[in-house]
Amino acid sequence: MKAGRHRSFDEDIALGKAMEVFWTNGYSGTSLIDLTQAMGINKPSLYSAFGNKEALFKKSLDMFVQKYGTVHAKYLFEVDVCLHDRLQQYLTSIVNMATNPQLPGGCFVCNSTTEMSGECVPTGALQAITKINDSTKKNLLNFFDAEHLKGNLRGDSSPAVLASYLLTLQFGLATMARYGVAHDELSDVIAHSLTVV
Repeated sequence: MKAGRHRSFDEDIALGKAMEVFWTNGYSGTSLIDLTQAMGINKPSLYSAFGNKEALFKKSLDMFVQKYGTVHAKYLFEVDVCLHDRLQQYLTSIVNMATNPQLPGGCFVCNSTTEMSGECVPTGALQAITKINDSTKKNLLNFFDAEHLKGNLRGDSSPAVLASYLLTLQFGLATMARYGVAHDELSDVIAHSLTVV
C-alpha cells in the first residue's frame, strides 16, 4: 500500500489567507478562484484539506475567533481596575483590531453577521455565525451578572440590556472602522458611550 501524499503547503498559512479573503469580501463575494489564488493552491488541494467553500468558511471563522476574537475579553477581567476602565480597554482593543491597516478592516464576525439577512449564505455557515454571536452575548451577560453581584453597576442597570448594548456597540464600532472612520473618532465614541454604565 502506498503512503498518502504529503501536502506541499502549510495548512495554517493557507487557512489564514482564506480567512482574510472571506473577511474582506464576505461569503457571497468570495469565489473559489479568489480562495485558491490567495491560498496558493488548486481546487483539488482545497477540497482535500478543507472540504468545500462552506467548510472552509467555518474553519476561517474559528481561526478568526481564536486569533482575533477572544483576545479582547482579557481586559474585562483585569484585577484592581474599575469597571469603566475595563470596558474602555475592551472596546479599545476591538477598535485597535478593526482599524489595524495590516488586517482587512472591521470585524470578520460582524461583517458575516450583516450577510445573514440575505439568501447567499448556506445554513451551516449561518449556524456557525449565530453560535459565535450567541456565545459572545452569553459571556457578556455572565460578566455583567457578576459585576452586578459585586455592586459595580448602577441600581437600575440590567445585565441583560448591558450585554446587548455592549455587543451592539462593538459591532457598530467595527462597522464604522470598516468604513474608514479614524481610530481617534472611534475612541471618542467609546468614551461617550460608557457614560451609561
